[in-house]
Amino acid sequence: MLPAIISIVLGILIPGLLYGRFGLMVSVGVIAALWVISTSLINPIRSWRRAEGAARMTPAVLGMSVAHLGVGMFILGVTLTSAFNVETDMSMRSGEKLEVAGHSFELRELRQVEGPNYSAVEGVIEIRRDGDFVAEVRPQKRQYLVQKNWMTEAGIEVDWNKDLFIALGDQLGNDTWSVRIQYKPMIRFIWFGALVMALGGLIAVTDRRYRSTVPSHAKATTVAPEPA
Repeated sequence: MLPAIISIVLGILIPGLLYGRFGLMVSVGVIAALWVISTSLINPIRSWRRAEGAARMTPAVLGMSVAHLGVGMFILGVTLTSAFNVETDMSMRSGEKLEVAGHSFELRELRQVEGPNYSAVEGVIEIRRDGDFVAEVRPQKRQYLVQKNWMTEAGIEVDWNKDLFIALGDQLGNDTWSVRIQYKPMIRFIWFGALVMALGGLIAVTDRRYRSTVPSHAKATTVAPEPA
C-alpha cells in the first residue's frame, strides 16, 4: 500500500511542479512508472534488512527486481518525453535569442570552418536558463568535398534529465538561417531503462538453479550377434 500511495501522490504532483502542466494520461503513466520502480525495491530492501541467519535473496529474484526497475525507468522516460517534448523551427541571425521550454538560446555568431574532408558553416549558440549559463553548442551545416552533399551536424547538450538538440537548417538570406531546437525531457531514462532491464536478465541467469546438469550414462555394452 505504501508504494501505491507514494506513487499516486508523486504521479499527480510531478507533471505540474516540474513541467508546469497537469494531465490525466501523463499522471497515469508517471504513477505506473513510479509504482513499478518502488515495488521493485521491496525485495532488495527486505533482503538488506533481513534477520541474521535468514536466507539471502537469490540471483533470480535480484535479477527480476533489477529488470522491473528498468521497466519503470523506461515507462517514466517514454511518458515524460512524449508529453513534454518541444520542437520548434525558427529563423535566426547573429545576436538574436529564442525562448524554448524555459531555456534561452542566443546565436552568438556564424563562421566558416574547415574539416579534414568538408567545409562547414558553424553556429555558436549559447544556452541559458533563468539567466544562468548552461552550455555552448556548435551545430554545423557541412558540405563534404567528394560528394558535395550538405549534411547537418546537430549540437547536443546532454543532462541526466533532458537533452537539447540544436540544428542549422537552410540559409534564408541576409545572414539568416533556419534553426531547429528540440527539448526532450527524461529521454535518457528510455535508454537507461533498457540497459537496466538487460542487466537484470544477466543477473538472473547466474542463478545456479538455472544450470542444468547432464546425468552420466553407463557405457553401452556391445552384444555380439548370434551366429546364423
